Amino acid sequence: MTHRKRTEIGKGIGLTVLTDPKFKTNGIVINLVCRHTKETAAANAAVAFMIEDTCKKYPTVTEFNRRLGMLYGASVNTGISRRSDSVQITAAASCIADKYALNGEDITRQTAELLTECLFEPVTELVNGEECFPEKQFQLKKQELIDDIDADINDKRGYALKNAGRIIYEGEPAGIPLKGERSEAMALTASEVYKAYKNILRTARIEIVCVGCEISPECEKLITDRFSAMDRGEIYEPVNSTSPAKSSPVSKTDRLEVAQSKMVMAYKTPETDYAVSKLFNALLGGTPFSMLFKSVREKLSLCYYCSASVSRRKGVIYIDSGIEKENIEPAKNEIMKQVEMAAKGEFTDELLQKTKLLLTCALKSVFDSPKAAADWVSDGYLDGDIFSPEEAAERINAVTREQICEYGRSLKLDTVYVLTGKED
Repeated sequence: MTHRKRTEIGKGIGLTVLTDPKFKTNGIVINLVCRHTKETAAANAAVAFMIEDTCKKYPTVTEFNRRLGMLYGASVNTGISRRSDSVQITAAASCIADKYALNGEDITRQTAELLTECLFEPVTELVNGEECFPEKQFQLKKQELIDDIDADINDKRGYALKNAGRIIYEGEPAGIPLKGERSEAMALTASEVYKAYKNILRTARIEIVCVGCEISPECEKLITDRFSAMDRGEIYEPVNSTSPAKSSPVSKTDRLEVAQSKMVMAYKTPETDYAVSKLFNALLGGTPFSMLFKSVREKLSLCYYCSASVSRRKGVIYIDSGIEKENIEPAKNEIMKQVEMAAKGEFTDELLQKTKLLLTCALKSVFDSPKAAADWVSDGYLDGDIFSPEEAAERINAVTREQICEYGRSLKLDTVYVLTGKED
């Protein structure tokens, strides 16, 4: 039986402790949600790199990894992700449950201590009387960030989605590249990134989730003490706003040396209902038996893949596909036809029930892993829409054909982006 307890431990800081005896590992996930602008994107991304694998107590990667080894192979990592119009920096740790430690050690508390040391006590140096990140370490991490940005082009599907996003969300924070532009990353300095780090600690909306079979009071106290002592300023509160549809669809084609063309189509809607948007998306192109899969891929063989995904907070459905150059126009026409059919309710009851069954079965497994459980809980509190996976399944099962059609009719084609080969 899952037990949940949440407390506000500081200004704009929530701590949730989630326990279930079935878990064999424990995890601590710290999500810091920040404002995303062109000026801050690269610096915020660099912060995620700087706080990952060293701290003042263990200032080298070797010493840090040795400490992880002493904690039965615990792991500590950071990441950065997009959250609607905001950016989310995640610092997370995972370790074995304390009851499996050979000598009864409080492994979770020690792992939490290491994680918070990375966040609050990174390696620094004084330059002209000012504290900042060490230049040598900073240059290494800065190069990692630049390499990461450069590597985007190697994943052509992701690269097409990234470029399409610039058009879909033109003029909105969601259209700004997650890690900034290469030129912006190149221009970063150690002092600038350290100031960004301090600003994140002062202003970010923070959600912490401790999840496992048992979280000791000592571990909970350590986290509470560290975060409640933070010097906080005006807290950034993430706002979810739907993306306004363009007056007419925008089409753009980019050309590269690619063997397989990529097409991204974006539809926009002001509707953001969790259950309806999730079900419509899955019905249209989110399953191996969806309308797009059966028609565009299987029946007409117009593409190698064709799937749909939804950004509910922004009110956008993406349909992306991998196709041969000569099939771009036929595939686009068929996709538009299938969207129209879904909006008219031209799908079988069997397909609707199979889609509901797949989604509700997937929801049953949300609390089967500490990470998935932490993500679910954190998302709920950050969105201000808190419900359990069981309640989510009930919502999905309650969606009617009429609601699906109404959602489909609200969709408006906004963007068609194509990444294809160079002209002969």
